[in-house]
Amino acid sequence: MIKLLHVIAIGALVSSALYAYTIKYETTLETEQLQKLKAKAQRERDAIAVLKAEWQFLNRPDRLQTLAERHLDLQAFSVSQVVRASDLPNRGPKVDEIGRKLADLGLGLPTETPKDRKAQGVTTPGGRP
Repeated sequence: MIKLLHVIAIGALVSSALYAYTIKYETTLETEQLQKLKAKAQRERDAIAVLKAEWQFLNRPDRLQTLAERHLDLQAFSVSQVVRASDLPNRGPKVDEIGRKLADLGLGLPTETPKDRKAQGVTTPGGRP
């Protein structure tokens, strides 16, 4: 009887040691993956910072002015180009083309549902409302 308890105790000890080793190994693996993800995220943040710096460098006003003068053939601004908001024509009403087409076909009307029939007291040919 005591030998059996010793065997069970040793088996429980070995299995708990294996379980602890497995947990430790999985934890170590997850920690390594987390460190890799953190390093990758930091590299991406650094790359974004570099791209932002390049974008700011390319959008310098003096550089854009030079490029505009070279490629756009812009003319000088004159006062006659300025208009008041009251001089602008009124915007026409918004037209729902699909709704207009459905209305022309007679499909734009709301449909009757069984709930509407009950509210109106309409009965069906079977005598049910």
